[in-house]
Amino acid sequence: MESVDLIAFGEVALDIILAGVDQVPRRWAILGTAKAARAVTAGSAGYVAQCFAKLGGRAAVVGKIGGDNVGRFLLDGFRRCTVSTKGLIVDREVDTEISTVILYNDGNKSSVVSRILPLNPHDYTERTFTSGRALHFAGYLLYPNLWGKPAASLFKTAERAGLFVSADPQMSATGAWAKPFARVREHLDALFLDEEEARRISGRNRIPDAIESLLEDGPRVVVVKSGARGCTVGNGDRIRNIKAYKVTPVCTIGAGDAFDAAFIFGTLQNWSVEKTACFANVVGAISTTQYGCMTAVPRARTAEKFSQRHYLCD
Repeated sequence: MESVDLIAFGEVALDIILAGVDQVPRRWAILGTAKAARAVTAGSAGYVAQCFAKLGGRAAVVGKIGGDNVGRFLLDGFRRCTVSTKGLIVDREVDTEISTVILYNDGNKSSVVSRILPLNPHDYTERTFTSGRALHFAGYLLYPNLWGKPAASLFKTAERAGLFVSADPQMSATGAWAKPFARVREHLDALFLDEEEARRISGRNRIPDAIESLLEDGPRVVVVKSGARGCTVGNGDRIRNIKAYKVTPVCTIGAGDAFDAAFIFGTLQNWSVEKTACFANVVGAISTTQYGCMTAVPRARTAEKFSQRHYLCD
């Protein structure tokens, strides 16, 4: 695989987004309607890679898809975003993951996901995870086959090669939260979480307490994303809240992945943690203004200007 800035490893899928839905009918005789519908190249790793490329970085996506029409749709979507797909495994015996996401008129959302294709240590070579400047495991809790020793080995390989190593758990596939991170967090430079993930993995209810606990034997930076309330960032002995960048959201699907991509991008620019978090807040917020989080993501220079005006971060 050619050298890139970011290797986004993990979930790759098609998202079918149905927006403006009043209800999902349970009988054939009742017709449900949506105000808008989109099919987008997605998955946690897919979103991160595309958003990073939209910012102006070189990204590769590493994961698994099927050899079906959906898989071909995803390959085309990644290539249109200039994301390298040489690390994608195409398994012609399986169907590509599809997630149907329903956005209701009352602001709630729900999703139905087909089989998440498993990833295994023997699927990849060491070169796959050392040919970049950063490695991000997107959707760690979705892949039980890689929990514990396999993930630690993967992260140590990237560490030895000098990569910035990060992860985002996403929702647990099995109900396990803290145990899969045992002896894994210590190999991470950054851990990205939402509030629910932070509480469940740390066992602490208050977000500052959760961050403090996770930093004790874990990554250099812990970031908890709180949507419209911004984010909370902990590193060293400092925990700070950073207010949100205000927009009028259209679709919040993938906003956390856009945030992750932007935080990694800023880190690779050697920005301070505070400036990087402000920048990521801006990118994550802007990503919600169109369907498909990568669609609205601007070039990094534009997002940086917005961030400087709003936060006065140097």
